[in-house]
Amino acid sequence: MKIWTKIEWAIIVAASVLLLLLLILFAYNHPHSDDFSYNYFLQHKDYWEAQKYLFANNTGRFVSTTLIFLSPLKQHSIAGYQWLTAGLFLGFSLSLFMCLYIVLSGYVKGKSIVFLFAFLFLGFCSFIPNLQEFIYWLSAEATYMTAASFWLWSIVFHFLLAQPKHQHKWWLWLLCGLNTIAICGCSEAGILLNSIPVMLHLIYPRPNKSRHKGIWFILVIYLLASYLTSSAPGNINRHQQTPFSGNLLLAFSGGFYAAGFWLSKWALIFMPLVCFYILIFGHRLKNWSMQISHFKVFRAKTIFIGSLIFFLLCQIIVVWMSGSTPEPRFENVLFLFLLLSFLFASQLMMQEQSEFFDMLKGKLHRGFKTLSFIYLLCIFIVIPNNTINAMLDVMSGNARAYNQENIRRYSLITKSKGNIIGVPSIKFRPQIIYYPTLSCSTSIDTNDIPRRALADYFGKKWIYEYPCSVEIPDYSIKELLKQKRQQFFSKQKT
Repeated sequence: MKIWTKIEWAIIVAASVLLLLLLILFAYNHPHSDDFSYNYFLQHKDYWEAQKYLFANNTGRFVSTTLIFLSPLKQHSIAGYQWLTAGLFLGFSLSLFMCLYIVLSGYVKGKSIVFLFAFLFLGFCSFIPNLQEFIYWLSAEATYMTAASFWLWSIVFHFLLAQPKHQHKWWLWLLCGLNTIAICGCSEAGILLNSIPVMLHLIYPRPNKSRHKGIWFILVIYLLASYLTSSAPGNINRHQQTPFSGNLLLAFSGGFYAAGFWLSKWALIFMPLVCFYILIFGHRLKNWSMQISHFKVFRAKTIFIGSLIFFLLCQIIVVWMSGSTPEPRFENVLFLFLLLSFLFASQLMMQEQSEFFDMLKGKLHRGFKTLSFIYLLCIFIVIPNNTINAMLDVMSGNARAYNQENIRRYSLITKSKGNIIGVPSIKFRPQIIYYPTLSCSTSIDTNDIPRRALADYFGKKWIYEYPCSVEIPDYSIKELLKQKRQQFFSKQKT
């Protein structure tokens, strides 16, 4: 008896290879930017004083701040930083799997859930706009990726608590409440995302038309935690000092622009993913979608249009708050939301148009499955994605060389007796984990807090790099193949 078909094996193996490549890159990852800034506050203040200072002057994200304060940089451990960032990433991956397992385990076998997880993991990690900041930068991990993890658990808790057999389990309500505080305390992105499971739980129909009082408890916690984060003095202070924030005309124009920009890019990605899901996996959840479709709000068109409206509103809110279009690390979270929403909508569409999709189970079904797999494979080859970049970074040795350059930098800085130090610029810049950390200016910039914090980390007044502009080596697939050809097939052995 086959565990998985050939196509399913191909997806699972590809996802496993990607996971392995991403984990390898953690060994070459280095802290940067706000990682040193947060460490600066911890070095000059105790934990509670640092928390109060940031809450009053910089940010209301009290949970993400706590997670960043766990950074081993306080003990000057780069290896500890690498382990911590890797652990948070594995936590996110486990959250995605557990969300699928708990919600779907009563309707499909475990092996199907493993395949669906591999498919989602591969699609998400390959095409999110900025993988580097999402999983390799602790400050963004704690703010956005961890919020996404808590959001997945929020779906799980509200799914369970909407069922009569779980409604009277007080510990589930308690866990849901703690999770609500955590997601709201991570970032504004978490606040926006958590409104979805809370709203669906509120309007979910019940046989006796009465709601368990626990949902009102969760709603109060959600509103209080959201208010605490968004209305913190630090948030208000940053909002007032940010140019162009609070302008409604800019918010709507910038929000529509950002939504159109990302959707135009993601449409080419979502199309093959949805087609592949429908032809390979969708029919397995027929019983699940049949039960879900009894709830009138769960209609394919409603989910599709509603998710697009929510996506647009998120863009508008962020532009209104920040005065500029959202950073790609924020879009990473919305990419996950849209991917799950579109697959959910396609599942409901299969239920609503069952006669058409049953036709695919006939003689043409195998051909359609093969074509959809080839289509998906072509997308991975043609569209630039993180899987290819991770493979190039590891196989070319670019990531290893980048790590060695950083280690030499640290050694040079530590051994130098001066307070203002110049170090060589980074020549090897892996696409997945590289991030510029130093200024080219020899003058101390008191307003450049991250770079001042980096110098303080090493006990110096200022650190700069030279030369300013370095040609970045070409690490395309073609160049990599040329290198391997020279290495293995050259007639002149080196």
